[in-house]
Order: sequence, then C-alpha cells, then structure tokens
Amino acid sequence: MYLRASLFWLALTIAAFAIAFPTESQRHADEAFGRLVCSNGVRNELLRWLPLTPEEEHLAAASPLWQRRDVPDEYRAQVNSAIDQSCGPWRADRPELRAALTVGALGCGGFVLYWSLPRLSIRCRRLEAPEPTAPARAVDRAVHALAAEAGVPAPTVLVDGGNGKVNANAFGNVGRRYVEVTAGFERRLVKANDQADRDRDPDRYFLDAVIRHELGHIRNRDLDVTLAVTAVWWTFLALVVGAFGLSLTEYAVGGGSGLRQLSLQLGLLTGMVYASRNCFLQSREFHADRFAASCPTPGGAASADAFDEVLGELSASQHRSAPDGSAWPFGTHPSLTRRRAALSRPAVADEFTGWEVALIGCLLAFSVNLLLGLSFQLELLAVRFGFMPLSDVELDALYVWLSLPFLLLAGPMIALGVRYSVVARGGAEASGRLLAARLAKLAGCLWAGLCCGSLALPGPLVHTDGSTEVLLWRSHIASAALTLAVMAVAAVGLGALVALGCDALRMRRGPSTVLLAAYGALLAVVAFPGALPSSAAPFLRTAVLGVPALACLAVLARRRAAPRPVDRVDAPTRKEVGSVSVMSSPMGLPLRLLCHLVTLGMACWALVSVGRLLRDFAPTSVLYLVAAVGLAFHTVGIGGAALAAHDGMFRRRARAASGCLVVAGLAALVQLTVEGHMSQWLFLILPGTTAGVVLACEASAAAVYDVRHGTVAADRAGHPL
Repeated sequence: MYLRASLFWLALTIAAFAIAFPTESQRHADEAFGRLVCSNGVRNELLRWLPLTPEEEHLAAASPLWQRRDVPDEYRAQVNSAIDQSCGPWRADRPELRAALTVGALGCGGFVLYWSLPRLSIRCRRLEAPEPTAPARAVDRAVHALAAEAGVPAPTVLVDGGNGKVNANAFGNVGRRYVEVTAGFERRLVKANDQADRDRDPDRYFLDAVIRHELGHIRNRDLDVTLAVTAVWWTFLALVVGAFGLSLTEYAVGGGSGLRQLSLQLGLLTGMVYASRNCFLQSREFHADRFAASCPTPGGAASADAFDEVLGELSASQHRSAPDGSAWPFGTHPSLTRRRAALSRPAVADEFTGWEVALIGCLLAFSVNLLLGLSFQLELLAVRFGFMPLSDVELDALYVWLSLPFLLLAGPMIALGVRYSVVARGGAEASGRLLAARLAKLAGCLWAGLCCGSLALPGPLVHTDGSTEVLLWRSHIASAALTLAVMAVAAVGLGALVALGCDALRMRRGPSTVLLAAYGALLAVVAFPGALPSSAAPFLRTAVLGVPALACLAVLARRRAAPRPVDRVDAPTRKEVGSVSVMSSPMGLPLRLLCHLVTLGMACWALVSVGRLLRDFAPTSVLYLVAAVGLAFHTVGIGGAALAAHDGMFRRRARAASGCLVVAGLAALVQLTVEGHMSQWLFLILPGTTAGVVLACEASAAAVYDVRHGTVAADRAGHPL
C-alpha cells in the first residue's frame, strides 16, 4: 500500500519540479538577450583600444593576421565593470526558485486539501448527524457497538438524507473518522430493530456486514493513504491547468509552446495516476471484505459464507459484475464477482490485474524519461551553485542514476505482485499451465505500459545516440520496443522464479516479502547499467542471475518430493450468470459482409497505427497519440464483445469500444483543426463516418457473437433460449 502511494507522490513531485524550467518569462528572456547584445558591443569596443599584454604582443609578432578575440585576465575586471556600468547588472534566471515554488505549492496544497476535504465533503453533500429521536439513534448505537467489537475507534456517524439506497461510506483523515450511511440504510436498520427475533435476522447481518466493511477501511488505514493521494492529485491537476493557462498568455518565453507541450504531456500523467489510484482503491476493497468476513455472525454460521451471501445479494440487486474483475481502471470498486472470489482465495486481493501492472509500467517509463530529460538543466544548476566546473558540462549528458528513486519503488512492487499471482495459482506444487498463462499476461501488460509511457513522453529510455547506455539490452537490440519487451519478460519471469523458490522452501510471509522486495529493487537497478558503479556491476548482475538459479533448484527438489502437481482453477468459484439471446439485427448478407469489411479495415488500420508508434516512439502530437491508442482500444473492445459470454458482457464491451472510438475521433477532429486541414465538409463527414463505423463494428461483433452461441439458428427455429 505504501509503496504504491509513494510511487504516485514521487511521480507527481518530479513532474511539478519539471514545470519550473519552461516557465521563464518572455520579459526576462528579452532582457537577457538585450544585455547580451550590449555586453558584446562594450566588450568589442574595449578590446580595440586596450593595450596588448606581453603574451599578446608575442602572438601578434609571430602571426601578422592574429586578432584579439578573448579578454585577457589582466583586463577582465575592468571589462566586467564597464559592462555593468553600460548595460546594467546581470539578472540570472532562477529556475531553482520556481522549482521550489511548484514543489512547495504541491506539498502545501496537498496538505491543506488533506485536512479540508472531509469537511468540504460534509458540507457539499449536506451530511447531518442522526436525529435525536430513539429510532434514528439506533444507527449511531449500532455503528459504535460494531466498532467496539472490532477494536476500532468509534467514528462519527453521518446520514445522507437525500439518498434512498442502502449503502455506507467511510471517509476522513487522522483524528477524524466518519461513517456515512444513507437514509435507506437508516430506515432498513430501524425496521430490523423493530423485529422480534433480530439476533437471527439475516437482514440485520446484511446491515452489520456493510458497516464492518467500512470499519475495515478505518482499521487498515486506507482512508489516510487514499485521501493523501487524492489531495496531492487534485493539487497537481491545478498546477497543470495553471501552467497550461500561463502558456496561452504572453508571459511564457517562446510564446509558451514548450510549456504548452509539457502541460499536455503532464495531463496524460494525471490520467495515469488517476487510473492507478483507482486500481489501488479496488485492491483495498478486498482487504476490507476480508476484515468484515472475519467477524463472527450472530447465529454462529461461518463468517466467510455469510459475507459471501451479502455480496451475492448486492450482485443480484445491482446487476453489475464481470467474471474477470473490472474491465476498466476508472472505477473505485472491483466487480462483486471478483470480490467473492477473493474471499475464497486471499492471494487474489494483492495480485496485480493487467490494468494495474500496465499503469505501473506507464508511470515508470514516463517518469524516467522525464527525469533523464532534465540532466542538462541539473548540470546548469550544479554550475551555478559551484558543484561542477563549466568545462565539465555536456550537452548530451544523461544521469541515469536519477531514475533510482522510481526503480527502487517500482521493482519491489512488480516482484511482490508477481509473488501473489504465484501463490494464488498453487505455487511450486501446481503444474504451471495456468501460472504460465498468467505470467505471460502480466509481462505483456507491463510491456504495453512501458511502450505507452514512452510514447506519451519519448526520451532517452527508447532514444539513444550510442554515447550513454540507458537500458542494459539497448546496445544489443536495435528495436526500442523489443528492448522494452525483454525488460518486461525479465522482470516478471525472474521475479516469478524467486517467488516459486520461496514457496518451495516454505518461507514465511515476512522473510519472503523482504527477499522479493530486495530482489525486485536489485533487478530494476541492474536493468539500468548507468545507475550502477562500474566496480559493483558484475557482482550485482551475478546475484540477479544466481538467485533465480538457486530458486529453480529448490523448485525441482520440491516437485520431486510432491506426489502430483495440480492446477488451481484461475477463475472465481461463482461465475456471473447472464442471458444469451440474438444480438444482431436482421440484415441481408451483402450488408453483413460490408460490416465485416469495415471491422477488418479498422483492425488493420489500428495495427498499422500502433506499429508506426512502436517503431518511431515519437508521435507528432499528444492528440495523435490519443487517437491512435483509442483506435487500438476500439479494436480490442470489439474483439472482446464478439467473444463475450452473455448479453450483459457484450453490451458493456461494445459500449466501451464505442467510447474509445468516439474519443479517438474527437482527438483527430481537434488535431485536424489545429493543423488547419479541417474544412466544413470534413467537419460534417468525420462525425458521420465515426458513427457509421460504430454501428458497423457492433453489427459485425454481434454476428460473430450469434454464431458462437448458435442463437441465429435457435431464433429461426423458434426455440426459447
């Protein structure tokens, strides 16, 4: 939990630091240029009449064409004094002050929001304390009684009078814990208390389980971490919006083009952090469920089974559940089906989803490229403060050791996430087919995330001139995309081998966590050879390869002693049940073939666009990147809809694919307008074409869906489904 929050905070802090460099004012740049012209004039004028020094006389005698170009040391003070008198004192640019201001604003703004967000939430949502009447005070007494049983400090109970649903929510910060219940929850609790046999009433246990879930968030300190990350995120978003607005004025140097481009790129970073934060929130829901399920039931039944029935009731009432978890990372709660699966297999609560590992790769690649791109600015700061002589400044220097903070956070996160995937699928005693498929999925998602992060901000991670070796395999592999693929496979594969070795040796959770975290950090650092001292690099690389080799020996010894390896089913014990019916509308064969051709053309276009991005790693603009990625996601969504298991899943995936294509069309529309290629006819044709493609692709996916389920023949025969 704290590793993920630290990664988010560090990424936003470095991005806020980077805003300071392109925010130099145009007025200061004009003054600096004017002083440069003035100082050159004064300097050249003085060099004409100042007498020659003995060294210069010797050079002039040796070469009749010799001309004085540099100011001798004897006259340097006199020339500088004349320049100051004629041109005024030199006003140096101070980007370090702006960097301190932006980072300070991020920290102070996040701190203020952290303390004020709970009060703002209470005021904006008009939450009130329960009425002083006896029936209404039952909510307060019930929450305090459950908190006392769970050993949690009693929170303040608030009621949302305008919400008729049965729900509760925990929020607050250090020292101020709140549990918000809806008016529907309050009425249902009062009704349950009025019943005669309320100790054995399943409805009362349902209400208690909802409260215990929220108390689990308080006990696990989820509120502090999530509220702090949310506060820093909102503050950083305000900084990005302010920087973008500043780039549109006449203040920024160069018309604000550099600041505007950086603001758009950091806008993508805010989206990455937001989605990563929501994936983090989803994982905390599993731990709150585990805490609620561990509390005893009034009737003495099994706690996990009783809480599973509560989740089943919620699933039946809400009709929203996906068999493989959340399809998108923008929701704060996972699917109820995945929550029910995590109760039977606790390791599911901590393992990474494909979305989460991809977003970690995005943050890692984006932040590392951003940091390495500041190497020259950091050199200038070192010169100004006297830490580096001017002669040591290099225009193409790359300080790879700057990436160490991100590597030391992301490496352990990936290794520990892989460990939970290994444990959830049987560890060293499993046959390995399901585990291999899961690891391949994680490696592919990590590679996709690294590529997307490098596309959002191209930099030294994928671009190299041969002078500085950023990645270990970059000098041996010509393709940047293939280099990132090797990095992803090595991170997931070697981490899985070490995790299997820990399971084979039956190591406890504490020592295995420390070992895997240390190995993940070591593996991430070794992947960047420029961050290592040359003397220690061979020993660290030997350790990176030696530890998995020893783990393989332990796994082989364990498997020989085991009777027979078996696979654990990589699926929830209770799958979502949905209806299957005819999805495609009646249409003739020629029209259906046309829809298939449109879908095939869009898929080919998406492959070409993604291939071009992976080859070049330099999109012409952020909008072009959004359009290309949206087109690729549309193709994936349409394929997923065609492979859906039932109608509800088909509609969700089809809607998601349509949304991706609409976003891609809007990005292309804005890009064409900015480039000046948008005519009135094209403005009318592009939205109509996008809508036609959406309909054609959905019709094509529905036809494939019907063929897979055999619903077309059944509908023609008149058989009910």
